[in-house]
Order: sequence, then C-alpha cells, then structure tokens
Amino acid sequence: MEQLTLEARVGRLEDDPPIRLDSVDLTLRHPAALRRTFEEIFAYIATVEGAVTRNVVEITTLLPDLDRLDLRFLSAWSSHELAHAAIFDALQAELGVPPVAGPSREAPGGGRSTRPRASFRLVGALAANRWLQDVLKLVYLSLGAMHEHMTFDAYRHMAAQFAALGEDGLVATVTAPVSRQEAAHLGYYRLAAANHRRLLSPAQVDLARWITVHTYTPVGASPCGKLPAGRVFTGLAGEDVVEVLDGVQAIADQLLGDGIRPVPRFVHSAMNACLPRPSRLGRRRTRGMGTWR
Repeated sequence: MEQLTLEARVGRLEDDPPIRLDSVDLTLRHPAALRRTFEEIFAYIATVEGAVTRNVVEITTLLPDLDRLDLRFLSAWSSHELAHAAIFDALQAELGVPPVAGPSREAPGGGRSTRPRASFRLVGALAANRWLQDVLKLVYLSLGAMHEHMTFDAYRHMAAQFAALGEDGLVATVTAPVSRQEAAHLGYYRLAAANHRRLLSPAQVDLARWITVHTYTPVGASPCGKLPAGRVFTGLAGEDVVEVLDGVQAIADQLLGDGIRPVPRFVHSAMNACLPRPSRLGRRRTRGMGTWR
C-alpha cells in the first residue's frame, strides 16, 4: 500500500477542490421523510462545518508557530468544510428549513466576528513556551484525527440511510464526495500526529493525553450543545454508535497511549454525557475501562 508523506497528502487535498454547490443533486424524492429524519442532523452538520473560519483563527492563536505545511493544510481543510456547510444549508432550504445562524457560523461575505474566544487567547499566550506548544500541537492533531474519524463514520451512516430512502442522488453527489474529503483530512491528521509525537518526551505525551481525556467532547458538541450531539450521533449510527465510539477511542489509544497503561474509555464517557439518562450506553458495552495516573 502506498504510504504518502504529509507533503503529498496536503498536495492531494489542494488538488481536490471544494465541492461546488451546482454539482449537488438537490432533487429530493422523499422530502417529508428527509425533513422528519434529518432536520436537526442537517442543521448540526451545517453549523459544525460552517464554524471552521473561527476554528482556524483559534488554532493559529493557540499554536502561533505552525509551519508552512500546517498552514497549507488548514487552508485546504477549511475550504472543503465551508463548502460542506453550504451543501447542508442548501439541503435545509430545499426542505423549507431556514439555515442556522449563530456565533460560530461565518456569515456570507465574512460578516461575523472571527475573534478567538478568551480561553484560546489566554492559552495561546502561555504557549509561547515551546515545550507547552508542542504538547498542545499533539492535542490539536490527535483531536483532529478523532473528530474526522467520527465525522467520516457519521457520513457513512448517513449514506446508508439515504440509500434506504432511495435518495441515490444525495448518496452520489453529497455523501460520497464529502466522505472522500473527510477521509483525506483524517489521513493527514493521523500521520501528522504520529510524526509529531515522535519528537516529544514521555512527559509531554503524558500531559497531552491528560488534557485530551479531560477536555474531549464529541465533534460539534461545543457550538451545538451536548444533547443535540447525542441525538445526532445516535440518530445516525443507531445500534452501531458504540462501534463508532470504539473507532474514535482506538485513534486516541494509538496517538496518545503509552503502550503500558490503558487509556480510559473517555470517548464513550463523553458521549454518555450527551445522552439523557435512560438512553445512556450500558456498562456492559463500556467494560474494560482502564485508568492511568
């Protein structure tokens, strides 16, 4: 199997342009069923994907010494994600649902403020310390890989639901090209995190693991809220939600584990915090949780 370098991965991302809205088949065969099943899901995805302008500002505030390759990736990644947001805004419009507005969304023409939150400005100031900045970069890259894996799985389950409804146009022109780009983002993050980790001391990796375990939330839960995150991911994955979480946890184990003590199953715990108590994941499904000090 071909093993691409980071440079090659970024080049491929740059060669894959943002998905044009006029390439999307918006001929919906079952709009009532789509609205009933996907109204909240489409709004959630549009909000998460549309927040990338602020994400980039906050990442570059937190990590002011990103190199040229990092910045090229952020440029390609953000252009892809904004195009994805536009697609889901258009789908909402076809269903008669107004697009979501909020502090995390970039207004047309860039009208909303993209000033980073105070917490990012504060931690960014602390990251002038190179030792700490390297820790935070591993956290950023690892979380990026975890989020992209979860997003990719979400689109995979969405495609299956579209296909079951007979919405073949959406499968071919939405979930297939979006999934291709999300898989490429995941590949970059995983390799970048693995490469960066090799430059760090065990103490730095330990701190990166501690920060990730204690701050992780499912992708989108910050701008959209925990309960919407729980509804969206369980609505898409259904009985397979634990399998999806297992995949995200496996990435954390690979990128942040020390090979001796198991990383706590914090991904599952974070999703449980997004679910109402009667719907929470059972202990049987999350057994094997380890601890590390």
